[in-house]
Amino acid sequence: MRQELLDVLEAAGPSSISELAERLGRAADSLYFHVRELVRVGLVLEVERRKVGRHVFVVYDLVGRPLRIDRSKARRADLQSVIAGILRLATRDYQRGLADPATVPDGPARNHWGARVRGWLDAGEVARANELLEELSELIREGHPGPGRQPVALAWVLAPVPPRRGAPSSASDEADVELAAATPAIASATAQSARPATRVRVRKPSKRP
Repeated sequence: MRQELLDVLEAAGPSSISELAERLGRAADSLYFHVRELVRVGLVLEVERRKVGRHVFVVYDLVGRPLRIDRSKARRADLQSVIAGILRLATRDYQRGLADPATVPDGPARNHWGARVRGWLDAGEVARANELLEELSELIREGHPGPGRQPVALAWVLAPVPPRRGAPSSASDEADVELAAATPAIASATAQSARPATRVRVRKPSKRP
């Protein structure tokens, strides 16, 4: 929940609780505690108080943009906890997309997909990968709410993968099981994309004397 609140504030800008609730599709009452906690730890600030009629409401914003983790100060356990939370949220986003009839799974308007790739890069290629990730992150981060715009989320991990020593990890075992279950669908899709065009032979009419 708190990561989602930070994401919305970063993209949408200063917002009240009611605006945050509308953009997240959640009840406003469910957000007050989490916003107060973000204020308490110094990630969110009260920037304004607005009065509409007799009602006064608070407007919140981030302490700065973009929010970054200072790796020189963060403990390894803290980094693991933050990234694990982001990946759990990404899994929920993907599951919600599967159930949404408006999801577009193919073509240039595709807004729902996931993948994993692995390769061997030199220093220049790693730098280029970082540039592309920064560019994509900025593109999405700068997408503000408005007519004709849809909310989308992107989560990614770029990490070195040194050779494993010892027995495979439980996470690797779980991934193998999940891949085995999905293999028929993957093989079917691959076969369809690689299937050569069917040749149709047209018989010429025989010449009769």
